[in-house]
Amino acid sequence: LFNHMMNLPLSFFHKRKTGELTSISMNDVENMRSTFANTIQSLINQPLSLIVMLVMLFMISVKLSLIVFIGAPISLIVITFLVNSIKRKAIRSSIQMAGLTTILQEMLSGIRIVKSFIAEKIETSKFTVANNKFFKLVMNQERLVFLNTPINEMIGVGLGVTLLWIGGLDVLNSNPENIQYESEKFVRFIIFLFAMLQPVRKITGVTSKLQLGIASAERVFSILNVNSNNKNNKNSVRIKKFNSLISFKDVSFTYESSVKPAVKNLSFEIKKGEYVAFIGPSGAGKSTTLDLIMRFYDPQKGCIKIDGENLNNISKQSLRDKIGIVPQDTILFNDTVKNNISYGSDNSNLKDIKNAAKAANALDFINEMPDGFESIIGERGMKISGGQKQRISIARAIFKNPEILILDEATSALDSELESKVKKAIDNIVKDRTVIAIAHRLSTIINADKILVFNDGEIVDSGTHKDLIQNSDIYIKLYNSQFKSINE
Repeated sequence: LFNHMMNLPLSFFHKRKTGELTSISMNDVENMRSTFANTIQSLINQPLSLIVMLVMLFMISVKLSLIVFIGAPISLIVITFLVNSIKRKAIRSSIQMAGLTTILQEMLSGIRIVKSFIAEKIETSKFTVANNKFFKLVMNQERLVFLNTPINEMIGVGLGVTLLWIGGLDVLNSNPENIQYESEKFVRFIIFLFAMLQPVRKITGVTSKLQLGIASAERVFSILNVNSNNKNNKNSVRIKKFNSLISFKDVSFTYESSVKPAVKNLSFEIKKGEYVAFIGPSGAGKSTTLDLIMRFYDPQKGCIKIDGENLNNISKQSLRDKIGIVPQDTILFNDTVKNNISYGSDNSNLKDIKNAAKAANALDFINEMPDGFESIIGERGMKISGGQKQRISIARAIFKNPEILILDEATSALDSELESKVKKAIDNIVKDRTVIAIAHRLSTIINADKILVFNDGEIVDSGTHKDLIQNSDIYIKLYNSQFKSINE
């Protein structure tokens, strides 16, 4: 399941909650394991015992055995009704457990906000309501599971009384000379009948347990059956080097959850070695364009080419190997500083890691940490500040030494003084590289070779800072609202 999820496209994760996927991966897989372990032996042994007992019953008395079969359809109807109801409730309780996991996960990851807004009671109330609903679902489910046995016992007792009446009359009405033989045969029949009830009881219990496992299996396979379009085609082209040009021609893309295109009719070129900046209001399509370059999504219209080769024909692994990214939302792992900087690389040379940290202006604060580069930075880097996290993220991109560098508002978490130092580091690594930057600060834009102005999913203007400040109304408006307060 984990391996399959690693190969699913980003669109899948946008549609599913993290808590839900966690619950399915842990709770539902465990339910499947438990069901298999607890039922497989009974499913093999008990039917064999049941068949042997039935053969013995027919050998003793065909008439009485046929009467036993009258109760079988009644029992089957009751069991079918119960197990279907158990399955429905098991599915609902699994979904509710996923909701509980989501609430817990969101509370833990957002604990700083929860406490800042004094929202402990709100979160407790939210969890209590969901937990009580889960409790009721589980209780109803368990009631049905435990109903199986008494209902089948009642059917068994009813059959027993009927057989004792009919069989007893047959014995009493038999020839006096054969009465001892008939009575012994009847007793044997009753003994085997009650012996048969034990495997019947176990099989009905197994059927109930199976429904719990089947309900969990349906949720697990709802993920496993999702087609992974993320795997590379066997005929994919592996690019060894980025040589000359990235080109967009009439590219449009719409997210599954939206009707309005995120980007439409994009046509532009990025030459090797150029520093290109994307600017525009929030939701204008800048980040989507970067995702298309990374092949997190494929365009629904138009084509993107690298060195004349359609991006759809290029191996994703070889493409992403040429690209380094510094995201706006810094993602770090609960690991050492060293492993976070060298993440995704086979190279763990400490000298190279230190050089990358130095270039990102991160060396000083790393050396001040208790264990230096071996210090654990906590889940999502919670043991270090926002600016320190972003510098480690920049060091990670520098360490990768990519041919194409993507900066998604890479200096947004840094103060002016620190931004200046990091910018110098970025200036050093952008030499001889193709850089694509989403920019909200003048310092990132002013030296760009080309600025693409996005608005409502389209590129409305392009040129250098000097060109746009003279000719583009949208750029001037953005400049006045976002950049004018910065000392130029």
